[in-house]
Amino acid sequence: MAKNTAPKAPADARTGAARRTGPRQRRSVRREAAVNAAFQLAEREGTAGLTMRSLAQELDVDVSILYRLFRDKDELVLALCERTIEIELDEIGDIPDEEAWQDTLRRIADVTWSYQNRFPAITLLSFARTTGGPAEHRMVELLLSAFERAGLPPARAVLFYRAFIDTVLGLCAHSASLSSLAPEDREKDDSAWTRVYSHLPERQYPATAKHIDDLTAV
Repeated sequence: MAKNTAPKAPADARTGAARRTGPRQRRSVRREAAVNAAFQLAEREGTAGLTMRSLAQELDVDVSILYRLFRDKDELVLALCERTIEIELDEIGDIPDEEAWQDTLRRIADVTWSYQNRFPAITLLSFARTTGGPAEHRMVELLLSAFERAGLPPARAVLFYRAFIDTVLGLCAHSASLSSLAPEDREKDDSAWTRVYSHLPERQYPATAKHIDDLTAV
């Protein structure tokens, strides 16, 4: 993004602008602080631990303050989604005009997977949501542009976009869901292939028996 190189306004004009926009700017700062605290709270306590009341306690403010910043918890969750996309876009960086569309998609997928796995609770809260916000606008544009570079007509580009984003976010959500399990429960799931499937009768489950070594390997 290009830096703002416009000349600075005179001091008296800046002061007047500050008086006019100050409350809005202060509200933005408070929202940012609330979103940052919500990230930490969700990752520490899990998705069930993120409530407006628990967030107010985290910030040491009355819960009514939060309801001045967010209409409800859902608006807070959408703000978390937007923040997630903003950070991912920053990590993706600029896309060179000459970059192959496959490399662009691979870069988006890699960054999304890496980020979402660092913040599994936020992933579970946000992976299926549509924010309609500016960060999401940019991500949608980035993906559709990549599929256009692949030579797809609009209708096909949209279908491939949907398949791509559903696959990437679905895999992220699956990984996040597993990571939220208690260690003993995850171990029980992981060992099911050797405890259960490897002992199924071959006559009744011939395909499973044929592939059991590969199944347990993956």
